[in-house]
Amino acid sequence: MNGDRDKRNFRRDSRRRHHVNRDNTIVFPEKPELVCALCGEIIKEAASTLAMPDTGEPAHFDCVMKKLEESETLEEGDTIAYLGGGNFGIIRKNSQNPAGFEIKKKIDFENKDKIGDWRKKLSYKL
Repeated sequence: MNGDRDKRNFRRDSRRRHHVNRDNTIVFPEKPELVCALCGEIIKEAASTLAMPDTGEPAHFDCVMKKLEESETLEEGDTIAYLGGGNFGIIRKNSQNPAGFEIKKKIDFENKDKIGDWRKKLSYKL
């Protein structure tokens, strides 16, 4: 009976991206050290990393926001917000809209074709 359980656990573990040594210690693949393409500092929080549109290199979320605020012309009452999926938008509060705001301009930041292998290496399952 224990043999069946071991096989079942092995099958479950084989879907995960790690290796079990002979001494039953788990070895995870090394995550790459990421450096922000905009500020040059090491990225500590990989979950909030975006890919630069032209090169696919990683960048801090805050650095991208700062770059967009400097490059976009904002009118009074406008703000830049993250919409999800690598997209930002210039939004303005609008009480007449059921959502409470309107998207004045959509900014496609990440280029899905140029995202580097660094993102795949960060997303292993435990």
